[in-house]
Amino acid sequence: MSPTVSKKKCIDCDSLQHHKCLAEKTVKLSNYKPGEKGKIVQICGDPDFRLRIMEMGFIKGTEIAVVKYAPLNDPMEFVIRGYHITLRKKQAAHILMNEPELAA
Repeated sequence: MSPTVSKKKCIDCDSLQHHKCLAEKTVKLSNYKPGEKGKIVQICGDPDFRLRIMEMGFIKGTEIAVVKYAPLNDPMEFVIRGYHITLRKKQAAHILMNEPELAA
């Protein structure tokens, strides 16, 4: 269930950890289904997006649960740190997660 990522995109990624892209070993948050939860492994994207998303509580190691999708499958609703937030699927695709598990 690993996402397809071009090598050029990873080389230019500002969020690389020790020059290793984690995209091939993780799952994009946009691929999670309602009722699944997991922890953030890495935030990708440009620095402005990463700063904004981290200010909203999306920080490495934080648990996120998918509540539901909007009727046309975009945006997605999540529970993070006890509050509900919605993101577009395009934005959620920049958040790399561990393998999903069922939320309680």
